[in-house]
Amino acid sequence: MITDEDKERVRQATDLVALVAETVELRQRGQEFWGCCPFHGEKNPSFKVNPNTGLWHCFGCGEGGDVFTYIMKRENLSFPESIRYLADRAGIELHDTGAQRDRGTKRARIYDLCAETAQFYHTMLMRGTDSRPREYFASRGMGGDVCRRYCLGFAPGRNALVSHLSQAGFTPQEMIDANVAVSRGRGQLADRFYDRVMFPIFDEQGHNIAFGGRIMGDGQPKYLNTAETSVFHKKRNLYGFNWAKEFIVAQDTAIVVEGYTDCIACWEAGIKNVVATLGTALTEHHVKTLTRFAKRIVYMFDGDAAGQKAARRAIQFIEQDSMDLRCVVLPDGNDPMEFITAHGGEALQARIDAAEPLMDFVYRSLQESSDITTPGGRAKALEDALTLIYPLRDSYMIDTYFIQIADLLGLDLETVRASSGRVFRDVAKREDAERRREQSYERQRAQAERAGSAGGRASGLQGTSRGAWAAGATPPVSAPVEEDPYDYVPLDDYGAAPGEVDDDLPPIDEPAGMESAAPVADSPSAAAAPSMPIVLTDLERKSLAGERELLTMLTSYPDLFRTYADRICSIEWVDPRHESIAWAVLATPPGTDPAACMDAARAVCPEAASLVSAGRISATSKHPTETNIVFMLDTLELYTIKRRMRAAQAKMPQDRLLDAEARRVLTMQAVQDSQRQRELQKSIGGVADPFRLIGLETAGADQA
Repeated sequence: MITDEDKERVRQATDLVALVAETVELRQRGQEFWGCCPFHGEKNPSFKVNPNTGLWHCFGCGEGGDVFTYIMKRENLSFPESIRYLADRAGIELHDTGAQRDRGTKRARIYDLCAETAQFYHTMLMRGTDSRPREYFASRGMGGDVCRRYCLGFAPGRNALVSHLSQAGFTPQEMIDANVAVSRGRGQLADRFYDRVMFPIFDEQGHNIAFGGRIMGDGQPKYLNTAETSVFHKKRNLYGFNWAKEFIVAQDTAIVVEGYTDCIACWEAGIKNVVATLGTALTEHHVKTLTRFAKRIVYMFDGDAAGQKAARRAIQFIEQDSMDLRCVVLPDGNDPMEFITAHGGEALQARIDAAEPLMDFVYRSLQESSDITTPGGRAKALEDALTLIYPLRDSYMIDTYFIQIADLLGLDLETVRASSGRVFRDVAKREDAERRREQSYERQRAQAERAGSAGGRASGLQGTSRGAWAAGATPPVSAPVEEDPYDYVPLDDYGAAPGEVDDDLPPIDEPAGMESAAPVADSPSAAAAPSMPIVLTDLERKSLAGERELLTMLTSYPDLFRTYADRICSIEWVDPRHESIAWAVLATPPGTDPAACMDAARAVCPEAASLVSAGRISATSKHPTETNIVFMLDTLELYTIKRRMRAAQAKMPQDRLLDAEARRVLTMQAVQDSQRQRELQKSIGGVADPFRLIGLETAGADQA
């Protein structure tokens, strides 16, 4: 277990702004930094980082937290793994103890299993009785030294790997989780890769996370990659990035090719700043990863039709992060390896140095692929060009692209602009249809996995020990069991959607499940998920939003709030965790900085970072901070009064145990509350308009 002291050492040693700025372009607004969220696609920045409190939040997708939750989300890590990741960056040695470390986390076990698998495949290549894989590599100029340098291998199949890993002490479920083995029915495992030469795939830190296998004959599929696992994501990872990144930094240029052998051929030819995509086109995450190290990306495509199509698809990234995206398309259908074999590495480097801007290449290829001297050819070229720039339709440069297309095809600008509407609509319809097909497929796949998991658990491995199959026999195995992903963050405690809640429902003082705050070991969040959906009234949801706005300001400006402690006492908090955080911060000595206030908040509420990070008033309001504070206190007091009045209105006609004196007391309280409500509505009405963004302006208009 990682100690609290080590956690805080890592937290203090990590600059959140610098960490986020590695993949997100941030711009400072006042005391905060804003940019486009790295976790969902957006054009307008809604992602903020507060360096004073050490918190981040996205108002688009709702994600937020501290430096640990950020790196969990970005790198797909568990909470303990995020601490270790940041500790390694900061050069901090952790005093990690306990049984979990002795055996390793699930993620660490997958790393170990992949490393053992890679060594097994390499041994089968170098020492196996089958000479075909050695002859295959030799025919492509990759002798023994190259095979050893890149740990190339051979997968013989016939359950040889399953037997080897069983003897090494790995469980069937671990083999399935790493996707080096699959269940073939009747409780039996089989090797995933069979009769293929193997290329181990590493992550940025050098961990073996996956494999790519190429068939040596004419079979299909030609290439077979590890499926998505908890450590491997083909849209995120790049082959060879662990070896190439220092050269990418040195040359300020990253070269992207399409295959493993192309990468290796470039490295052996002295071109070291090369990576390869993994069975997918260049993705947004690939681009963001590479632009952390270089601003110039040269996409080197095979000279065939597929390569040119990939070049056109990459155009969607030309405006990202002030990046210089260029391309090289090799002649005669050559791939980089074939070109190097025929012409040498220096000739390829010369072509890389002369790489043309991607947009220029795409326009030129469009011109070459259509006969623009005929009306039909121009119409086709126009449609192709507009389809091509569809991903850039919201760009402020769109008129420039229209002008370029008009000049290219000899058309007037208005014709191009008028045609764009129809073409963009058609492309949007096709993308929407494709997206629905993918969603339908994912739902069907998830249902099948759940069904398989249920069946597997009924007959599974529950009592099986390793020793039972350590001799090498193929063990029985259950279907994969669904688990929380490593970046799992529990859903918000207040589950009901606004449109599903009746505002006339009776209010509740404390939603069920909020009181459960038993910490989970090494978890960033201590709140247990409620067993039943929590239904809140509209007024209670507004109160929750207001409470979090107040906490965001309170942790940023604690000294300004100390004079308002009496008013905070008058608030009836919907979420008791919010009240605990508020008083923990106010209990700190005057002059305490925001970071220390957050430490005090975490001490009473482990999930404080996610609760406190969501406020936006301080960033969106043009009022002075003191005005914002008074506004929020007035708003929350008003919500308290409204809830109290509604509760009284519901109680008086329904509670038959109330005597005349009790009814008189309730009535007098209602009169006082009504007077105070009018005062607060008047006060709020003068400053409410700037807060329409968060829906708090209805405080004055929502009548009890």
